[in-house]
Amino acid sequence: MSKTIILLGILLFIVAGFIVLHKIYRNRVVVDDHHHDGDDGVCCGKHTNCAKGYDNSNLYFDDEELDRFKGIKQEDYTDADIEEFRQILYAMKKEEVDTWAHCLQTRGIEIPQEIKDEILLILQ
Repeated sequence: MSKTIILLGILLFIVAGFIVLHKIYRNRVVVDDHHHDGDDGVCCGKHTNCAKGYDNSNLYFDDEELDRFKGIKQEDYTDADIEEFRQILYAMKKEEVDTWAHCLQTRGIEIPQEIKDEILLILQ
């Protein structure tokens, strides 16, 4: 009986370890806002924002209401704030999403982690 309990404890410990490692790895990849300039100018799809030759002079979307989030950390957003980002995200065309994410970054607006995940799914 005690051997079974010990084996179950070890198994639970291993499973918990795998879950923690998976979450750490997943967040490491998703949070990575690394900018890269590919030779062909094509985004690899592994990052929220890509530096592929945006013309920053005319980079703005009809999302002025998001300007109030300038300087706010992504972990400080409320559920209502995140939903506001989500509504704007899903109102645009798929081919505008990466430019929109870049635009937000240039304006000093952090994208909520949940929305970053959705952006990456759209871009893939």
